[in-house]
Amino acid sequence: MPHLTEEEVKERMRNDPNPLYRERWSIIYTAQVHPREAKEIARDRGVSLSKVHTLIPRYNKLGVAAVETPGKGGRHHAYITVEEEQDLLGTFFERAKKGELVTNRQVKQAYEQKVGHQINEGTISRLLKRHRWRKVMPRPYHPKANKQEQEDFKNNFSNKVKEVEKTKDPEDCRPTLIMVQDEGCFGRINRLRRAWAPEHVRPQVPRQIVREYTYVYAAVDPKEGRIAFLILPYANTEMMNIFLKQVSEEFSSYFIVMQVDQAGWHSSKDLVIPKNIRLIPQPSGSPELNPVEHIWEELREKYFANGYSESLDEVIQILCDGLMKLESDPNSLRSMTYFPHLRIVA
Repeated sequence: MPHLTEEEVKERMRNDPNPLYRERWSIIYTAQVHPREAKEIARDRGVSLSKVHTLIPRYNKLGVAAVETPGKGGRHHAYITVEEEQDLLGTFFERAKKGELVTNRQVKQAYEQKVGHQINEGTISRLLKRHRWRKVMPRPYHPKANKQEQEDFKNNFSNKVKEVEKTKDPEDCRPTLIMVQDEGCFGRINRLRRAWAPEHVRPQVPRQIVREYTYVYAAVDPKEGRIAFLILPYANTEMMNIFLKQVSEEFSSYFIVMQVDQAGWHSSKDLVIPKNIRLIPQPSGSPELNPVEHIWEELREKYFANGYSESLDEVIQILCDGLMKLESDPNSLRSMTYFPHLRIVA
């Protein structure tokens, strides 16, 4: 009987449209890559011991046929078929891409209209899970962003780097270092986030609106997972000059090509750009092209979520702790910031 390779089993475990088959393939895959006692496989996969005892010998004997056969259960009392469910969800696909389905209310209304009577909300939750829909946080983008301009920037970034390298002093033999820079605003206004809690416990956290801010200037070397940062009181040309001087000295053994956004202080006539730095502006309204944004998200989630600060000094101390923690973990920095368009010129 035909048996699949490890990669083929992995592919079916991830992409088989039938959730029952995906579960079975996950058991087979686990047994292939890490053979051990059935009770340990059952525990790792969250299934019964009898299921493992039954499935693996059947697969060894029958191959694929042991996995891709209907179970004893089934949707014996379904209102509509799986194919009809797919067609129904297909009408919501474009709205889902726009983040409009915050609740399943719209799907429930369409389902009830199709079957001609009311249904329980759990029916829609199971339907969405069955078709591998999940609730995720949307990725934000600037409403005035030019998508084509963003794609052109990513595709031509390597050529932009080569162009600015031509401006280097012919006697300058320092290697080129690709960096990305941004500023993040942090203050005493805190925002609430979802948090884990046991049953019957509703967390309570302080909520304040105190308009005191400071700014983090950061430049990251995505390839090696290095970061330079300063915490400064304002976002303006004077502070940018201080930061660029700091980066120039800290990475003095490199010719630095730095991606920046189009903030006014990045192109001001009073901006002093050190001799070993060249700036490449990214398209306007395109924060998603700047990996330093991920660092701000990391700091806000890990160090500021559901907390509050009694002073701006406390905010600065938290920022220092978080930034130094990131600085000591190059692998984490690299995973957050090494965007594809930056790898092209690595």
